[in-house]
Amino acid sequence: MQIILKVESLKKYYGKEPNLTKALDGISFQVIKGEFLGIMGSSGSGKTTLLNIIATLDRATSGSVILNGQDTSLLKDSEISDFRRRELGFVFQDFNLLDQFNNRDNIFLPLVLSNEKEAVMKDRLSKLKSALGIGELLEKYPYEISGGQKQRIAVARGVITNPALLLADEPTGALDSQSSESLLKMFCKINEAGQTIIMVTHSLRASSYAKRVLFIKDGIVYHEIYRGENERQEAFMERINQAQFMLNRGDN
Repeated sequence: MQIILKVESLKKYYGKEPNLTKALDGISFQVIKGEFLGIMGSSGSGKTTLLNIIATLDRATSGSVILNGQDTSLLKDSEISDFRRRELGFVFQDFNLLDQFNNRDNIFLPLVLSNEKEAVMKDRLSKLKSALGIGELLEKYPYEISGGQKQRIAVARGVITNPALLLADEPTGALDSQSSESLLKMFCKINEAGQTIIMVTHSLRASSYAKRVLFIKDGIVYHEIYRGENERQEAFMERINQAQFMLNRGDN
């Protein structure tokens, strides 16, 4: 098993004593290549801060994030953008698509920024469009399609670079239940094809599609559970619900 991500003793503090806020207070975990990891936690638990640091969008106070053997804390500012485009894919709650570009060009954008050849871009898209069900959407613009379809385009943009890690921040937050189910099944499909995924979510339903769920509380990893090899999704969701209940009960 190849460890693709190591998060070691990660801390993120804001302010100074006596008004010090500890967003992350020594988080450590590892992610295996091909894993689908869900991260859950209440508002203010530190899960979004954690994702932002893994994404190189923020820097930690101390500790390290090592992705594909690269300690991201050692990257120079001039190197971060290239590293992010090369190693990471992103799916956001609000899609982050550009209305002035059609959907095809939105998908191609990270490859264009990396000066990839047009033939390579077309080849990669041809492999993705049927798997993600986006063939009929490519010539349209983001404002012409539904939220669920926008998220499909966003997923295609996130994986077209063949990233080491796909990061999803509340990807079902702006979708109805049917579109959410469709998106999560798509995540499972690309995960089964080998894509490593980390998804931050507050949704029990969404988290039950993951293979493992970390629970973040007060800036630390408080608990984790794995989905059994033959465990039904509903059973796993109930175990996640029970774990979350015990976590919240500890706050009272």
